[in-house]
Amino acid sequence: MRRLDRRIRLHNADDRTADWMAKARTPATRTRIRRWSRAETIGVVATPAAVPLLLLAPLATLAFAIRFSMAGIGRTDVYWWLWGIAVGVPLVGGVLMAMGSGRRLAACFADGYVSTGRVDRVIECPGSGDDTTSYELRPIRFRHHTLDPEDLHDVLFDGFPGAETKAVRS
Repeated sequence: MRRLDRRIRLHNADDRTADWMAKARTPATRTRIRRWSRAETIGVVATPAAVPLLLLAPLATLAFAIRFSMAGIGRTDVYWWLWGIAVGVPLVGGVLMAMGSGRRLAACFADGYVSTGRVDRVIECPGSGDDTTSYELRPIRFRHHTLDPEDLHDVLFDGFPGAETKAVRS
């Protein structure tokens, strides 16, 4: 059994992350998948853990204000630190979670096949008011690992052919 399977995970970014690591062709790709999966996990753990900080910050501010006024201390930097931590931890956690998720997904498909397909069906979303509904059917570029058309989780939208988009892998 591999070392990865024996670890207890707090958060599994995706059940297929281990499968994608196994499908990765290069050690550098596996390292990128592992790195961004860890970043996403840190964000997922830090964001809910910071909720008590946000809830307790007003009470701590009040307690410090009473204590400082009784002692005659004029330390406003304590409030800046208190609120900076209370707001900064969930903010950093949310950024790590969002950024880690997208980059992990891009790293998972970095060694995949690049294909171009055509949009055959479009779900109609009618416009409201003066906004008319319009459609633009064009070829799309996507990445995948298998050639199984039934595997709906094995696809990543990679932009439109000919458009100036940053490729997942050069």
